[in-house]
Amino acid sequence: MKKTKVLGVCVNDYGGEGIPLVFVHSFPMSGRMWDKQVEYFSEKYRVITYDIRGLGESTTEDNVYSMEKLVNDFFHILNSLKVQKVNACGLSMGGYILLRAILKDTERFNSLILVNTKANKDDDDILLKRSSAVIKIQSGGREAYLQKLLPKLIPDNNPEMEKLVKDIISENTDEGICGNLLALSTRISTIDKLQELNTPILLLSGKDDRINTEAESENMFHHIKEGRKHPIFTSLINIKNCGHLCNLERPEEFNKILGWFLKGIEIGT
Repeated sequence: MKKTKVLGVCVNDYGGEGIPLVFVHSFPMSGRMWDKQVEYFSEKYRVITYDIRGLGESTTEDNVYSMEKLVNDFFHILNSLKVQKVNACGLSMGGYILLRAILKDTERFNSLILVNTKANKDDDDILLKRSSAVIKIQSGGREAYLQKLLPKLIPDNNPEMEKLVKDIISENTDEGICGNLLALSTRISTIDKLQELNTPILLLSGKDDRINTEAESENMFHHIKEGRKHPIFTSLINIKNCGHLCNLERPEEFNKILGWFLKGIEIGT
């Protein structure tokens, strides 16, 4: 594995052959959340993970940035690694980044996997909650904020996953978490643009997700299928008894579904 920094963003390139498979993590995690996927896919694909700006090892002095900045980071990483086309998988905030990225430059995507994410812009209530969270964290209330967030990320009676998630989040600075909350607040709606996409797309949704509901994935699937002019591989799969971080909660099932999708693309081409 080769670790590099691209404009301050920490990137892990695991090498390998074939079209690269890039994983973009959720908030407020880091690229470490994809370890099970790296282990599973790295023999067949050139797997790439990175820590979103401000999180993990991508600590920056400037922690005031927009969602568009995070999207530009994605393209800077591809350009730095001299990668022209990718299979890209994003969970929640990672999905927000990839949805905007594919609309900016569809030609860079061989396929897109969106996990527990949505295309609609956040409503005013959520934006106010993000603002309150920034104020709370900056006032020393990080633990109080996380006590409300963690039950939405971690299923009941899963101490191993709870320990891992808390460990990953503990490595993030207050400033980095706040910077990403601000970036999330600048996310635009992409729902009306989904019908323009002519790329193979897999939508994965945990039926017990407490952040981005199953209905959000179904809404995206409807908009994507509505605009398909040709039969392009598009699928929506709901994972039963699974919450927000389904790649951690159900890694074997997650990997098999993702592997099936990628294999289907290879057969189709």
